[in-house]
Amino acid sequence: MKVVKHLLLFLVVIAGLQSCKDISNPKSGSSNILLPNISGPAGEVLVVMDNSNWKGRAGNALRESLEQEYPALNQPEPLFDVIHITPGAFDNIFQNHRTIIIVSVGPEYSEGVVAYYENQWAKPQLVIRINAPDSKTLEEVIEKEKNSIINNIRAYDRKRLQDVYRNSKDPEITSIVSRFNITLTIPRGYNVDVNTDDFASFSIETPKTSQVIFIYQYPYSGTGDLKTQNLIDKRNAFLKKYTRGNRPGSYMTTAKLFPPMVYDINQAGRKVVEIRGLWELENDFMGGPFISHTIVDQSRKMVVTVEGYVYNPNEKKRNLMRQIEAIVYSMKLIKE
Repeated sequence: MKVVKHLLLFLVVIAGLQSCKDISNPKSGSSNILLPNISGPAGEVLVVMDNSNWKGRAGNALRESLEQEYPALNQPEPLFDVIHITPGAFDNIFQNHRTIIIVSVGPEYSEGVVAYYENQWAKPQLVIRINAPDSKTLEEVIEKEKNSIINNIRAYDRKRLQDVYRNSKDPEITSIVSRFNITLTIPRGYNVDVNTDDFASFSIETPKTSQVIFIYQYPYSGTGDLKTQNLIDKRNAFLKKYTRGNRPGSYMTTAKLFPPMVYDINQAGRKVVEIRGLWELENDFMGGPFISHTIVDQSRKMVVTVEGYVYNPNEKKRNLMRQIEAIVYSMKLIKE
């Protein structure tokens, strides 16, 4: 009986610790040891905001930003699926959500502020707090910080996947990837389709979907190599050589009717050219979205591209592309 009493007392203490978390102060979250896993589907954001501001200009600005179109998909899908609840409904069930935006408005706040917190009530969780003294200031801070909010959520989504993939890498694929002087977090389940000195291809297939990663490299001749048209031309040349469709004479190429979206991004101080666009099969009728990252490996004087694409005809592709993004964004040079 003493053992049972002690066990019950321990459970009561633990329950008390978890119930004492202060919603108004994310820094007061419990130790990660006590945290449950996150809940909610991938790509979903929970917004905790009073109805008045949610239906007003500030709420419209936040909602439109979160629900903007995911870039370079052949069928429109929102960047995030948004769930809205009021602060009074924010109970223990919702506190475990993967990504939470908590909006607080009141005279206790002297200015509009956006702050980011990890693992407040669950893990791996991102909590974003937006505080403002009034509705006008709230609208201003959302307009000013909306791009940063979006970028932080997307980066944290990639980090979640990369952490999972990093613990389940395939040794054979890791060895092949290293020949390009890079590391990638490609999880187990991918098959090796092509393995040459200048091109490698890995795929994971289901009866309905395909997710494929390409790596290719070629000698660096100067800054012109990173111009958009040169990158597209190289892409098309490699894919014509190494990819085949089901029909004779078919191969993958960049869709001409949808100009690719090109971004210069910075990763750990290194310039990366990102291209998002649509692929199609020449002499066939397949297609879908792709993303590529290209860097210059100065130590070897080589241009290295990592690319991923999705095929999921007539179905949603956003979450499949998020998985591909996590792999592409994980590219790092082994030797500088």
